[in-house]
Amino acid sequence: MSTDAFRDDRGRLTALYRVRSLTALCSVIYLAHDLDGNVVPVKAPSPASGLYIRACGGELTKVAIPPDRLKLQTGEALEVAPAGELRATLAGSESVLDQELGSRETFALCMQPDTSQVIGGNETFGSFSKKLFF
Repeated sequence: MSTDAFRDDRGRLTALYRVRSLTALCSVIYLAHDLDGNVVPVKAPSPASGLYIRACGGELTKVAIPPDRLKLQTGEALEVAPAGELRATLAGSESVLDQELGSRETFALCMQPDTSQVIGGNETFGSFSKKLFF
């Protein structure tokens, strides 16, 4: 994964990353225990909490994913396959959360080609991945 970072409004460093393939993300849900000990959904602990992407022009943008939608994040392999016509999404999340108050939950489904799948020129997804890891 290629990384970058940004500082949030409190000066904390948050890592940004690029995934290797295509990732589907669902919306975030914040959970806490009510007075009876039941787990219940709650509002985000801060307006700064959420998913951020760095756009092609360099600006950092907060992305909202409605509860009934998915967000697709393009990865580096999808940048290689069409010879740079698509760009990998640089993303990261900011979570201002007190552990005693609750948790931040989400689900990501990472989809990638078979390692023998050619993704550009003579390069396979496997050879592409090896370059990133080693």
